[in-house]
Amino acid sequence: MNAPALRARSVGEILDLAFQLYRSRWKQMATATGVLVLPLLVLEAVVPLEMLGMMETVAGLFFLAASAAVVVIASEAYMGREVAAADAVRTVGRRFLSVWGAAMFQGILVFLGLLLFIIPGIIAMALTFVMQQAVMIEGKTTNEAYQRSRSLAEGEFTHILLTGVLAFFIVMFAMMGFGAVIGLGVADVRLATLLTNVALIAINPLTAVVGTVLYYDLRIRKEAFDVSVATDRLAELPVEPVPAY
Repeated sequence: MNAPALRARSVGEILDLAFQLYRSRWKQMATATGVLVLPLLVLEAVVPLEMLGMMETVAGLFFLAASAAVVVIASEAYMGREVAAADAVRTVGRRFLSVWGAAMFQGILVFLGLLLFIIPGIIAMALTFVMQQAVMIEGKTTNEAYQRSRSLAEGEFTHILLTGVLAFFIVMFAMMGFGAVIGLGVADVRLATLLTNVALIAINPLTAVVGTVLYYDLRIRKEAFDVSVATDRLAELPVEPVPAY
Protein backbone atom coordinates (compact mmCIF):
# COMPACT_ATOMS: atom_id res chain seq x y z
CA MET A 1 0.00 0.00 0.00
CA ASN A 2 1.31 3.45 -0.95
CA ALA A 3 1.38 6.25 1.59
CA PRO A 4 -2.11 7.76 1.89
CA ALA A 5 -2.71 11.38 1.00
CA LEU A 6 -2.04 13.66 3.96
CA ARG A 7 -5.30 15.56 4.41
CA ALA A 8 -8.06 16.10 6.93
CA ARG A 9 -10.64 13.31 6.83
CA SER A 10 -14.22 12.79 7.92
CA VAL A 11 -15.07 10.13 10.51
CA GLY A 12 -16.02 7.65 7.79
CA GLU A 13 -12.82 8.34 5.86
CA ILE A 14 -10.73 7.82 9.01
CA LEU A 15 -12.33 4.42 9.59
CA ASP A 16 -11.91 3.49 5.92
CA LEU A 17 -8.21 4.41 5.95
CA ALA A 18 -7.76 2.55 9.24
CA PHE A 19 -9.14 -0.62 7.62
CA GLN A 20 -6.81 -0.12 4.64
CA LEU A 21 -3.76 0.21 6.91
CA TYR A 22 -4.94 -2.76 8.97
CA ARG A 23 -5.25 -4.95 5.87
CA SER A 24 -1.93 -3.83 4.42
CA ARG A 25 0.04 -4.46 7.62
CA TRP A 26 -1.99 -7.24 9.28
CA LYS A 27 0.93 -9.68 9.19
CA GLN A 28 3.22 -7.34 11.14
CA MET A 29 0.41 -6.42 13.54
CA ALA A 30 -0.58 -10.05 14.14
CA THR A 31 3.07 -11.03 14.59
CA ALA A 32 3.77 -8.27 17.12
CA THR A 33 0.57 -9.05 19.01
CA GLY A 34 1.23 -12.78 18.92
CA VAL A 35 4.82 -12.44 20.14
CA LEU A 36 3.62 -10.49 23.17
CA VAL A 37 0.44 -12.43 23.92
CA LEU A 38 0.87 -16.06 22.80
CA PRO A 39 3.28 -17.06 25.62
CA LEU A 40 0.62 -15.96 28.09
CA LEU A 41 -2.03 -17.97 26.26
CA VAL A 42 0.13 -21.06 26.64
CA LEU A 43 0.38 -20.40 30.37
CA GLU A 44 -3.39 -20.01 30.63
CA ALA A 45 -3.76 -23.47 29.14
CA VAL A 46 -1.83 -25.10 31.99
CA VAL A 47 -2.39 -23.02 35.16
CA PRO A 48 -5.07 -24.08 37.68
CA LEU A 49 -8.56 -22.80 36.89
CA GLU A 50 -8.61 -20.63 40.02
CA MET A 51 -5.66 -18.66 38.60
CA LEU A 52 -7.34 -17.78 35.31
CA GLY A 53 -8.69 -14.52 36.72
CA MET A 54 -5.21 -13.36 37.67
CA MET A 55 -3.88 -14.45 34.29
CA GLU A 56 -6.54 -12.36 32.56
CA THR A 57 -5.31 -9.31 34.49
CA VAL A 58 -1.76 -10.00 33.36
CA ALA A 59 -3.04 -10.56 29.83
CA GLY A 60 -4.43 -7.03 29.89
CA LEU A 61 -0.89 -5.66 30.31
CA PHE A 62 0.38 -7.72 27.40
CA PHE A 63 -2.50 -6.66 25.17
CA LEU A 64 -1.69 -3.06 26.14
CA ALA A 65 1.89 -3.60 24.98
CA ALA A 66 0.60 -5.21 21.79
CA SER A 67 -1.64 -2.22 21.13
CA ALA A 68 1.35 0.10 21.54
CA ALA A 69 3.33 -1.98 19.03
CA VAL A 70 0.45 -1.69 16.56
CA VAL A 71 0.59 2.10 16.93
CA VAL A 72 4.22 2.04 15.75
CA ILE A 73 3.38 -0.19 12.77
CA ALA A 74 0.30 1.85 11.81
CA SER A 75 2.22 5.12 12.14
CA GLU A 76 4.97 3.93 9.81
CA ALA A 77 2.37 2.66 7.33
CA TYR A 78 0.57 6.01 7.42
CA MET A 79 3.84 7.74 6.54
CA GLY A 80 4.55 5.26 3.75
CA ARG A 81 7.32 3.43 5.58
CA GLU A 82 7.86 -0.16 6.72
CA VAL A 83 8.81 -1.39 10.17
CA ALA A 84 9.44 -4.96 11.28
CA ALA A 85 7.26 -6.41 14.02
CA ALA A 86 10.38 -7.09 16.11
CA ASP A 87 11.43 -3.43 15.93
CA ALA A 88 7.94 -2.32 16.97
CA VAL A 89 8.05 -4.66 19.97
CA ARG A 90 11.49 -3.36 20.96
CA THR A 91 10.18 0.21 20.82
CA VAL A 92 7.39 -0.78 23.20
CA GLY A 93 9.93 -2.32 25.55
CA ARG A 94 11.79 0.98 25.79
CA ARG A 95 8.62 2.99 26.46
CA PHE A 96 6.37 0.56 28.30
CA LEU A 97 6.39 2.41 31.61
CA SER A 98 5.07 5.50 29.87
CA VAL A 99 2.55 3.38 27.92
CA TRP A 100 1.31 1.79 31.14
CA GLY A 101 1.28 5.13 32.94
CA ALA A 102 -0.72 6.71 30.12
CA ALA A 103 -3.27 3.88 30.21
CA MET A 104 -3.62 4.14 33.99
CA PHE A 105 -3.93 7.92 33.86
CA GLN A 106 -6.53 7.70 31.11
CA GLY A 107 -8.51 5.00 32.92
CA ILE A 108 -8.56 6.85 36.24
CA LEU A 109 -9.49 10.17 34.64
CA VAL A 110 -12.33 8.65 32.63
CA PHE A 111 -13.59 6.63 35.62
CA LEU A 112 -13.66 9.67 37.89
CA GLY A 113 -15.33 11.68 35.15
CA LEU A 114 -18.04 9.06 34.68
CA LEU A 115 -18.74 9.16 38.41
CA LEU A 116 -19.44 12.89 38.03
CA PHE A 117 -22.65 12.52 36.04
CA ILE A 118 -21.10 10.90 32.94
CA ILE A 119 -20.45 14.03 30.84
CA PRO A 120 -17.05 14.81 32.47
CA GLY A 121 -16.06 11.21 31.71
CA ILE A 122 -16.97 11.64 28.06
CA ILE A 123 -14.90 14.82 27.94
CA ALA A 124 -12.01 12.94 29.58
CA MET A 125 -12.22 10.25 26.88
CA ALA A 126 -11.79 12.89 24.19
CA LEU A 127 -8.97 14.67 26.00
CA THR A 128 -6.97 11.46 26.50
CA PHE A 129 -7.85 9.62 23.30
CA VAL A 130 -4.43 9.88 21.61
CA MET A 131 -2.20 9.61 24.69
CA GLN A 132 -0.82 6.25 23.56
CA GLN A 133 0.06 7.71 20.16
CA ALA A 134 1.85 10.63 21.83
CA VAL A 135 3.95 8.15 23.82
CA MET A 136 4.79 5.79 20.98
CA ILE A 137 5.14 8.23 18.06
CA GLU A 138 6.56 11.30 19.80
CA GLY A 139 8.29 9.63 22.76
CA LYS A 140 6.35 11.61 25.36
CA THR A 141 6.21 10.74 29.05
CA THR A 142 2.84 10.09 30.68
CA ASN A 143 2.30 13.69 31.75
CA GLU A 144 3.60 15.07 28.45
CA ALA A 145 1.34 12.65 26.56
CA TYR A 146 -1.70 13.95 28.42
CA GLN A 147 -0.79 17.56 27.67
CA ARG A 148 -0.18 16.67 24.03
CA SER A 149 -3.44 14.72 23.67
CA ARG A 150 -5.36 17.49 25.37
CA SER A 151 -3.86 20.11 23.06
CA LEU A 152 -4.79 18.12 19.96
CA ALA A 153 -8.30 17.41 21.27
CA GLU A 154 -9.29 20.99 22.00
CA GLY A 155 -12.05 22.06 19.64
CA GLU A 156 -12.33 18.57 18.11
CA PHE A 157 -14.38 16.75 20.77
CA THR A 158 -17.25 15.74 18.48
CA HIS A 159 -14.87 14.51 15.78
CA ILE A 160 -12.91 12.44 18.30
CA LEU A 161 -15.92 10.99 20.09
CA LEU A 162 -17.75 10.00 16.91
CA THR A 163 -14.63 8.27 15.61
CA GLY A 164 -13.98 6.53 18.94
CA VAL A 165 -17.58 5.42 19.44
CA LEU A 166 -17.89 3.97 15.94
CA ALA A 167 -14.56 2.14 16.29
CA PHE A 168 -15.66 0.80 19.68
CA PHE A 169 -18.91 -0.59 18.31
CA ILE A 170 -17.19 -2.17 15.31
CA VAL A 171 -14.74 -3.99 17.59
CA MET A 172 -17.46 -4.83 20.14
CA PHE A 173 -19.78 -6.37 17.54
CA ALA A 174 -16.89 -8.34 16.06
CA MET A 175 -16.01 -9.71 19.50
CA MET A 176 -19.67 -10.46 20.22
CA GLY A 177 -19.80 -12.48 17.02
CA PHE A 178 -16.71 -14.45 17.97
CA GLY A 179 -18.02 -14.83 21.51
CA ALA A 180 -21.35 -16.20 20.33
CA VAL A 181 -19.65 -18.80 18.15
CA ILE A 182 -17.25 -19.78 20.93
CA GLY A 183 -20.03 -19.89 23.52
CA LEU A 184 -22.20 -22.15 21.38
CA GLY A 185 -19.46 -24.49 20.32
CA VAL A 186 -17.07 -24.68 23.27
CA ALA A 187 -17.99 -25.83 26.77
CA ASP A 188 -14.50 -26.05 28.26
CA VAL A 189 -13.56 -22.87 30.16
CA ARG A 190 -9.86 -23.06 29.28
CA LEU A 191 -10.48 -23.59 25.59
CA ALA A 192 -13.10 -20.83 25.49
CA THR A 193 -10.66 -18.41 27.16
CA LEU A 194 -7.90 -19.42 24.74
CA LEU A 195 -10.08 -18.95 21.66
CA THR A 196 -11.37 -15.60 22.93
CA ASN A 197 -7.82 -14.32 23.34
CA VAL A 198 -6.87 -15.62 19.89
CA ALA A 199 -9.82 -13.65 18.50
CA LEU A 200 -8.50 -10.60 20.35
CA ILE A 201 -5.14 -11.01 18.63
CA ALA A 202 -6.94 -10.59 15.31
CA ILE A 203 -9.30 -7.79 16.35
CA ASN A 204 -7.35 -5.84 18.98
CA PRO A 205 -5.08 -3.99 16.50
CA LEU A 206 -7.98 -2.18 14.83
CA THR A 207 -8.65 0.19 17.74
CA ALA A 208 -4.99 1.25 17.85
CA VAL A 209 -4.94 1.79 14.07
CA VAL A 210 -8.04 4.00 14.23
CA GLY A 211 -6.47 5.99 17.06
CA THR A 212 -3.28 6.45 15.05
CA VAL A 213 -5.09 7.69 11.94
CA LEU A 214 -7.12 10.04 14.14
CA TYR A 215 -3.91 11.30 15.79
CA TYR A 216 -2.47 12.30 12.42
CA ASP A 217 -5.81 13.75 11.35
CA LEU A 218 -5.81 16.00 14.41
CA ARG A 219 -2.25 17.11 13.67
CA ILE A 220 -3.26 17.99 10.11
CA ARG A 221 -6.26 19.96 11.36
CA LYS A 222 -4.45 21.76 14.18
CA GLU A 223 -0.83 22.01 13.06
CA ALA A 224 -0.88 21.81 9.23
CA PHE A 225 1.15 18.60 9.55
CA ASP A 226 0.51 17.83 5.88
CA VAL A 227 2.12 21.11 4.82
CA SER A 228 5.10 20.49 7.10
CA VAL A 229 5.68 17.00 5.66
CA ALA A 230 5.32 18.26 2.08
CA THR A 231 7.85 21.02 2.78
CA ASP A 232 10.32 18.54 4.29
CA ARG A 233 9.95 16.18 1.34
CA LEU A 234 10.55 19.01 -1.13
CA ALA A 235 13.67 20.03 0.78
CA GLU A 236 15.03 16.49 0.42
CA LEU A 237 14.69 16.45 -3.37
CA PRO A 238 18.01 16.76 -5.22
CA VAL A 239 18.60 20.11 -6.85
CA GLU A 240 19.80 19.88 -10.42
CA PRO A 241 22.57 22.34 -11.27
CA VAL A 242 21.68 25.14 -13.63
CA PRO A 243 23.63 24.70 -16.87
CA ALA A 244 26.11 27.45 -17.66
CA TYR A 245 25.68 29.42 -20.88
